[in-house]
Amino acid sequence: MDQENKDKTLDNLTKAENILVAVADDAGFDGLAAGLAVYLSLIKLGKNASIIAHEPLIGDAQNIYGVNNIGKSQDKKTPVVVVKNAIDTVDKVTHFLDGDNLKLVIHPLPGSDGVKQQQISFEYQSSPATFIISIGFANMQALKTKITHEQEISPDTWIIAVKKGELSQEFAQETFFDPQANSVSEVAARMLQELAMPLDEDISYNLYMAISQATNNFSPSQTRAQTLEIASWLLKFGAGRASLAQKTFTTQPFPSQKSAQIPPIKNIQEFFETVPTMGEVEAGKESQSTDWLKPPKIYKGSKSFGESKE
Repeated sequence: MDQENKDKTLDNLTKAENILVAVADDAGFDGLAAGLAVYLSLIKLGKNASIIAHEPLIGDAQNIYGVNNIGKSQDKKTPVVVVKNAIDTVDKVTHFLDGDNLKLVIHPLPGSDGVKQQQISFEYQSSPATFIISIGFANMQALKTKITHEQEISPDTWIIAVKKGELSQEFAQETFFDPQANSVSEVAARMLQELAMPLDEDISYNLYMAISQATNNFSPSQTRAQTLEIASWLLKFGAGRASLAQKTFTTQPFPSQKSAQIPPIKNIQEFFETVPTMGEVEAGKESQSTDWLKPPKIYKGSKSFGESKE
């Protein structure tokens, strides 16, 4: 991420009044953990944020933080005046201030009966997001399909795309992706690190747990050095101190076994003096090799087995 794009992203993030975190349905537990971690970081930053994602499985919901916030909006609702059948009755709408009161004037369409009182209603709706963080989406169409029922995406909306693997389409102003990453949570962690966004025990745990699961508990065949660096960074922010971490990683102790008693070494110099030198070891090997070349020793008794007694 170059400095110019970083500055633009941080500027838009600072100005954003409403931020939406959208998680792809096929991103699984990994994507859900990443999305919730980003959402919790935004809340910690003091932003009005919301998250939309698939409904998690019961087991998954019990192992990560923030699940209860899915589908809930943190922003204040915007009041909206609704006029039914407006196409046939409304010509235009104007407004003016009457003291401290704002008045809306609904001008009737020529030839119509105008708007009746029963046609007017009042409702609240969420303000459109000015900043979107997409988790696991490959293209704009997939993102639009997910959030269309929530809101439209304005051309002025700043979008950050977070994804593991290759992108089939560049649709965001800023993209964080890694073709070799096993986990989208690892990529999300790098984004939080790059943008210096706040972390705590819960946020760190969500990301660490997802990375651990995606790499089969950090199996050597599935874990890169970069992955371990991120995991270590998350531990520094308290991933292991989270309450769920104590529950998840508690294991039964191994049965105690008596180990061989090793006498204490009182004098380290005496210890090394008892260790044979390389010359002594080689001499022993040569002696053993020479012994194998000699004829075998045969035991001879006082009398042969065939000799009879007199």
